[in-house]
Order: sequence, then C-alpha cells, then structure tokens
Amino acid sequence: MEIINTNDKNSFDPTPRLKSSPIPIKFISFNWRDINCIYCGEKYIDTLFVLQKYCKKCLSRYINDMTNNNIYLDVYITTMDLECSEHEISRTNVPQSIGNCVRILCFKQINEPIGYFSHRGKKNDLTLYNKVIESEKYCKLCGKSLYQGTDTDYYRLKLCSDCYLISSGSIESTFVKKKISILYLPWWYNDPLCDICYLELTFTSDCQKYC
Repeated sequence: MEIINTNDKNSFDPTPRLKSSPIPIKFISFNWRDINCIYCGEKYIDTLFVLQKYCKKCLSRYINDMTNNNIYLDVYITTMDLECSEHEISRTNVPQSIGNCVRILCFKQINEPIGYFSHRGKKNDLTLYNKVIESEKYCKLCGKSLYQGTDTDYYRLKLCSDCYLISSGSIESTFVKKKISILYLPWWYNDPLCDICYLELTFTSDCQKYC
C-alpha cells in the first residue's frame, strides 16, 4: 500500500469508499483477549475465518439503529442453516437482523491477519473459505483486480490498495512537547500488544491505546 503524507488528519479519508459510521462501533472487541462484551456483558462470538470477535447483541442493535443504506462495514456473512434460503455468502450486505442462521465470516476492517484461515479441520468451512477467496478476484468496493497467485501464500483475503489507504503525518506529543511522526491506518487495531516491543498497550478508552 502506498503511504500518503498528510499533516491534517481531518482532510484524509483512509477508507474513501466506506462511509464513516454515524453510530459508535460497540460490537467489536478492540482487544482480542476479551471474552465478554465490554458494553453489554454478553459473550463474544468468534468469526469463522480468523481470530476476530464480535458481540451479536450489540451488532443487532447497531443494525437496527441504522436509518440508511450506506456502506459502513466491509464484512463477509453467510448462513449456517442449510434450510435458510434468505441468506447466502454476502459482502457488505449485512441483513437487517442477525438471526441464528447468520454467521460473520470475517471483518476486513480489523487488523487481524485476514489472509490466514484456521478451519480447525472442518471440511465445510474450508469449502466456504475457498468460495470467498474465489469471489475476491476483484475488489467488491471499487472493482479493482486483486491478484491471486497459485502459491498458497497469495491465495487469501486481501485489502484493496485503492480502498484502504495509509497516511503519514505528525502530531505534537503531550509527553515530550515536540512533533512526532505518526501513521494513520485504515483498519481497526485489536491487538493488546505493541508491535515494536511486544509489551502490553495501555488503554485510554474502549478503542484507544498506546505503548
């Protein structure tokens, strides 16, 4: 992904084809170690493809509170009930209600290594994963070709470099009182550890943290 330099974070949109959500995202765990939802206390549900977690109750509330059809989430969903004909594998088209038949496959906006899939030996899950990968030949947001090589390292979910943009800039540090460099990432970061020193990050809010 190309890094774009900007010193005004308000003038740059890291996900230009996804609208900024008018409702707070409370159904995502920003710490993959969390077991229960920090908002309602319900147990988090694992997505099928990767190590991501979400709260079904809070997600249903989020969807019900939406009043328009704008695209805010980059997500794959499917039905887990063979007798349910209402839902199939879908990208960004989250149903108006999350019933028992619907399962989140993965959120592409979460930084978890979306390219890797742990199906725990379930043949049906692996078949489902391959179907999603097959549909990923072109970006569903802009139509750009996403190269899928024959090597297994390339045959995986990818972020589109035109729809997920990284920007750089600088802000004044409150600790050292001088400008420091910063990267603005287009995905949600749910790791509790620093990528550099691997120490625990300090949470300043439900979705903000620092080392």
